Amino acid sequence: MKAVVKFKDGKDGWEIRDLERPNPADNEVEIKVMAAGICGSELHLYHDNHTYTPPVVVGHEFCGEIVRVGKDVTKWKVGDRVVSENNKSVCGVCDFCRTGQPILCPERKPVGYKVNGGWTSYFCTPEHLLIKIPDNVTFDEAAMTEPVSVATQAQIVRKTVNIGDVVLVQGCGTIGMINAMVAKAIGAKHVILTGTEVDEPVRLPIARQLGLDEVINVEKEDLKSRIMEITNGAGVDVVIEASGADPAIYQMVDLIKKTGQIVAIGETARPELTFPWTAAVFKSCTISYSFGATFEAWKQALELMGAKKINLEPLITHRIPLEDFREGFSLLEKKEALKVIMHASDY
Repeated sequence: MKAVVKFKDGKDGWEIRDLERPNPADNEVEIKVMAAGICGSELHLYHDNHTYTPPVVVGHEFCGEIVRVGKDVTKWKVGDRVVSENNKSVCGVCDFCRTGQPILCPERKPVGYKVNGGWTSYFCTPEHLLIKIPDNVTFDEAAMTEPVSVATQAQIVRKTVNIGDVVLVQGCGTIGMINAMVAKAIGAKHVILTGTEVDEPVRLPIARQLGLDEVINVEKEDLKSRIMEITNGAGVDVVIEASGADPAIYQMVDLIKKTGQIVAIGETARPELTFPWTAAVFKSCTISYSFGATFEAWKQALELMGAKKINLEPLITHRIPLEDFREGFSLLEKKEALKVIMHASDY
């Protein structure tokens, strides 16, 4: 079977390899991978800014159809359409694993980085990690369950967004757009999504198709003035920081209302940054950080997708063969794409 493998540092450390098709263990199923997405974290890996254990099959956003089941599998059958939650290699006994947060397990080996992932034709995974894809959700959409689960974790599981809230989402990448749609689906009264001039050719036009209340280019419009106009000078109830950009992070305290919620999702390019600490204290705002997703968040993501409360199709700008993964990286680097979905061709 074909697979995208990173075997050493450098852009020449990537290649398509012919690997032996895996056999499912007794408690596992084998999935024929029908669609796989390129995430920003894989772009970091492409530039050697992410840890990994070589050689490794890359990819953590994927879905497919069950083609084989182990002898002890009882809940799934051949032909089922599924996604697999990513915490395949964890200890299972630490406090985080026992409380449903295996993504925080200190022994966790991330799929696609430390253990083989889904940029391939076939993938084996334990049955307890599987979630059924609703019949009205396409494979290409289902491949985006992981980024949707990041949003449902940040907002629904952590109970940060409520009906009637005014919500500002900073950053109009895939994670930002999905968070904006999830906030609207929850019942937020007014959702504002921001971007910059570099987002104008591709991302902002897509964002304007999503049914949000406002999409603002912060380099053309005064964001603070607009927010104070919307909120009668109070500030927004919730800021979801999905940009990782220094100016946005610094300004968010100025935009939040007193006792508001700031939810940090975006990673910064630098290990340290300047933050208006005292201003945040005086506003008595709550600042929380959200990483990854629980199994419950994955299920909620697929429920929203199946209920058609979020529309992922406009986010998919390119569909390419798995062999053209470098083209996908190039499109994302030049910001000519938003979400690139790949398909294997050697079933």
